[in-house]
Amino acid sequence: MPENIKDTLPAEVGRPPVVTILGHVDHGKTSLLDRIRKAKVAAGEIGGITQAIGAYQIEYKGKKVTFIDTPGHAAFSAMRRRGGQAADVAILLVAADDSVMPQTIESIEHIKSAGIPFVVAVNKVDLPGINPDRVKTDLANNGVYVEGYGGNIPLVNISAKTGTGVDDLLEIILLLAELEELKDSSAESPATVLVIESSLHPQIGPLATLLVKRGIFRKNDNLFLLKKNIGKIRSMIDYTGKTLLEATPSTPFQVIGLSVVPIVGDLLTSTPILSSVGAIHESPDISPGVAIPVQTSSLRGAEDDATTPNSEKPTILLKADVQGSLEAILGSIKDQANVIYSSVGNVSDADIQTASSSKAEILGFNIHISSSVAKLAEIEKIKFSNFRIIYQLFDYIKDLQEKKTIAQGPKIIETGQATILKVFNFGGTIVYGCVVISGKIKITDKIQNSRISSLQANKSEVSEVKKDQEFGITLIPPIEFKPGDIMTATTIEVLPASKQA
Repeated sequence: MPENIKDTLPAEVGRPPVVTILGHVDHGKTSLLDRIRKAKVAAGEIGGITQAIGAYQIEYKGKKVTFIDTPGHAAFSAMRRRGGQAADVAILLVAADDSVMPQTIESIEHIKSAGIPFVVAVNKVDLPGINPDRVKTDLANNGVYVEGYGGNIPLVNISAKTGTGVDDLLEIILLLAELEELKDSSAESPATVLVIESSLHPQIGPLATLLVKRGIFRKNDNLFLLKKNIGKIRSMIDYTGKTLLEATPSTPFQVIGLSVVPIVGDLLTSTPILSSVGAIHESPDISPGVAIPVQTSSLRGAEDDATTPNSEKPTILLKADVQGSLEAILGSIKDQANVIYSSVGNVSDADIQTASSSKAEILGFNIHISSSVAKLAEIEKIKFSNFRIIYQLFDYIKDLQEKKTIAQGPKIIETGQATILKVFNFGGTIVYGCVVISGKIKITDKIQNSRISSLQANKSEVSEVKKDQEFGITLIPPIEFKPGDIMTATTIEVLPASKQA
């Protein structure tokens, strides 16, 4: 155990630490969480509503530790960032065989932005031929200096597969948490929870995973977003599916009883807050941009800030299982598609009608469509595609965009302009003396509907002329230009062969 941490331990931890694991995709985050929990949550437990709770609480040596399960690949950077801000301690997970990767660097930035202590966990140390010093060097090159390598950030070698080093990692987490002197703020008012995941269940309605930031929440407590009541706690469920009677600081739970689907990152309170400005000044836990007034609808979609659709992009209606996934997808495809509407939950009759009126295709991520809605989609000739892997959805949208580009036909692109200086007539052949004023003009370009038959500069045939260059040009058929006129050169954009296939 690092001696410099032991020497400065305070006396007591007031509440359980909240921990998030950040790192590159496939570096073993899920395996590490499973190892820490000792067992996986059964799929479909309690009607399938607890499997996406996204937070877990364990007990180690008599002390509780809460883990926020933030998704690990690039598309979910926004959710990872929120996870870091919600946590007291972070684990930066690095695979020994890969070392520092692009999302590792991104995770380092998230941790630094959150301003929380962290420990480096080097996973897969059981693999043959690994070089631990490579990880330390790569970390140092990205501003992370571990103990024994120029800094004081703890580093633990682990194997999520075999369990090697996991106990040491948990010890370090508890020590870092004690240094933070975390306080149990149950006596403070109002009691506050952070939304770390949300979704719309087809039978149960709005669901949210909440993390208690301060105070105590009990069954039948009201929940407010600023001054608006958005529901009552009908049921509190932990990640094992067990019903809770109360939730204390750092406790995660899934709530049933909301009237709307809150946004990931919303702060909900047990009593109304009359002013978002007052809330920001009165509580260090509430920051500008987090206290977002809830809408009257339970679905918040991209239509709130919709703009005129771009005819060169495919038009889609997007549905996702949870709010975090929806935000991540929208952030990744904003430049590739016209999203006319987006929301969490399964496809409804209203979605079909919206897609029909907008000539949109419906794309889903981890959702379902009932037989009756599927029949309506067939009648309205609305295509629906559902994806379980997010990158397959991205690839599909990219393919739609390419097909849309092809359907638009060839584009006429302006390449350059020139001013006519003088017009010559050599035995019926019209030659225009010009100077390029912008861009460039190529022999393959067109001038209005005429093709270029000759392009000369310094009495020599050339293939192109550039800005400020004087040149002579002949056109077939000739155009009635006079000195002072502007000629504009254009070309037709040719799609790559791969897109024409």
